[in-house]
Amino acid sequence: MEPDKPASKPNHVLRNNLLLVVGMAAVLGVLTPATDGGSAFLFAALYGGQVFLNLILGVIRLVKSTPGQSAAPYFLSALLVLLIGFGACSVMVLGSLGNMH
Repeated sequence: MEPDKPASKPNHVLRNNLLLVVGMAAVLGVLTPATDGGSAFLFAALYGGQVFLNLILGVIRLVKSTPGQSAAPYFLSALLVLLIGFGACSVMVLGSLGNMH
């Protein structure tokens, strides 16, 4: 009889998504003054794509419904990325408005 494998923790999904959105915000936020706010639009498109991808993966995981796997980390990641990304994008846009001449 083989030993039971421990259930995989869904923390990596949340961690990877949050690190990605924070990393994008940091890099593109630094570039915002140099691009006159253009990088804020790129950031908005990228984090929107990340939210969409998490929703699609969550729906696939929900439909597949294998035991021990949950769709909740993907839906929670989509929500958190949406909230954090919207706030970061707002700061980028408002910061670039103050630098316009």
